[in-house]
Amino acid sequence: MRRAARVALFGALTAGGTVVTGWWIVPILAGLWVRVLPSDRGAVGTTMLGAVAGWLLLLGIVALQGPAAALGAVCSAILHLPRWGFLLVTLIFPAALAGAAAVLARRAASP
Repeated sequence: MRRAARVALFGALTAGGTVVTGWWIVPILAGLWVRVLPSDRGAVGTTMLGAVAGWLLLLGIVALQGPAAALGAVCSAILHLPRWGFLLVTLIFPAALAGAAAVLARRAASP
């Protein structure tokens, strides 16, 4: 499977899983993804990019429905971040979850 297709598919799984169960499904999906669909090249990067893409999709949907930009600005100000800082932190979180789980799953799979 091509890398872009893997990123898009994992992003869709991450977005759907997050909507149904919550943020904690991200590392579970990443671990399963690496074990079930192993790839020698860039499995960790694929899961990280896919998780970011999935959450970016969810943030975009929420932004269309309400004042997400205003909430992001307030949260950034509370955390003493630039206006875009809270968005960045929000996207780093699923990337870190997916990346850590993918690394652990790959190490557990290797002899």
